[in-house]
Amino acid sequence: YQEVAINKSIDAVAKGQDRILLVMATGTGKTYTAFQIVYRLWKAKVKKRILFLADRNVLISQTKNNDFRHFGDKMTWVKNRQVDKSYEIYLALYQGLSGTEEEANIYKQFSPDFFDLVIIDECHRGSASADSAWREILQYFKNATHLGLTATPKENNEISNIEYFGEPIYTY
Repeated sequence: YQEVAINKSIDAVAKGQDRILLVMATGTGKTYTAFQIVYRLWKAKVKKRILFLADRNVLISQTKNNDFRHFGDKMTWVKNRQVDKSYEIYLALYQGLSGTEEEANIYKQFSPDFFDLVIIDECHRGSASADSAWREILQYFKNATHLGLTATPKENNEISNIEYFGEPIYTY
């Protein structure tokens, strides 16, 4: 099932799809699947700079130390509102890139076209809401391919993963 999700995602990118949604149950390896997608696109130089967004330190830590560890010195965790543009793979918390004050919006230190691919882990949370600060980050990097990962997509009057990403290209 992971191979199917990976191949469907790679195929969607090859066809120029700019919003992709994977719905995979908890424990089925969403981060591993994301790594495989990122690695293949990065290695083929289809996507050169990647941003992996999450909303909790534990998700970034697990990603960095486990599935994404193979990126080694090509990868950085954006912390303490410090931006270093010399990396190819960036891991960041939404709330570490943005804030209520304009100077806290450090994502704007990157040009809008800096990232080719943005992975949104647990995309059913804050990024699903059209008026969220998190969505501002995604809109800023609107020219990148956005890949949403979730076990529990949200669909109600205020929040919609499908409205943003479209129908899931893979569901497990």
